[in-house]
Amino acid sequence: MGEMENNNRDCKKATFLIEKGMHAQLNISEKINLQLHLFSCSWCRTYQRQSKYIETMLGNLFNQPKREKLTDDFKNDLQLLIKEKLNK
Repeated sequence: MGEMENNNRDCKKATFLIEKGMHAQLNISEKINLQLHLFSCSWCRTYQRQSKYIETMLGNLFNQPKREKLTDDFKNDLQLLIKEKLNK
């Protein structure tokens, strides 16, 4: 097996462990293997930072307080205004 294939396989395993680690507890062997790989692979370190950022942003998006809904009167007034502007 070539060196490139080996690295590709190691990165696939590392990205899997990065994602798994964000949603579940890694066992000690997985933690060690991931840390060893991250020590030598800048691509996977970047992937880990980006994944954490995306996870945080999605969490913030879905944990925002519910927005108030528009009233029916407001919607009707807005529709009338749009129709008036389109007919000009």
